[in-house]
Amino acid sequence: MSLREKIVPLVEKACERQGVILVDVEVKGDGKRPVYMVYADTEEGITLDQCVKLSRALQDEIDIDESFPVQYRIDVSSPGLDRPLIKDFQYRKNIGRNLKVKYKADEITETVSGKLIRFDENELELADKKKRMIINRRDIIEAKIKLQW
Repeated sequence: MSLREKIVPLVEKACERQGVILVDVEVKGDGKRPVYMVYADTEEGITLDQCVKLSRALQDEIDIDESFPVQYRIDVSSPGLDRPLIKDFQYRKNIGRNLKVKYKADEITETVSGKLIRFDENELELADKKKRMIINRRDIIEAKIKLQW
């Protein structure tokens, strides 16, 4: 079992107890000194205090489980604007924002940008100045917020 497979259930339970939504977990570094990157959020946006509490709760869980390496680091943060949208609530929070969406269309990878108009479990709708686009969610490779500078 990989370290990621071991840590995810602990993180899910800790997030549930803390009242936050787990977005993603990455394990970086080597097996002797791993870095657990935990991305969590809430509908309103996660606070620094919530990140600290989640980090401490995870440390307590890892420290009592002898199957984890003794030396490790936990980084808990919001997913940030540069990370892909994964969960439905992330799409919901970003209706009206511009997205950059990479998706597969007939064995070709396409990238489009536009304002997120709506989404559901099957598709999302983007609009730019010229047209509206419907993209099947199962075809999406990656969707990110497109920052305006």
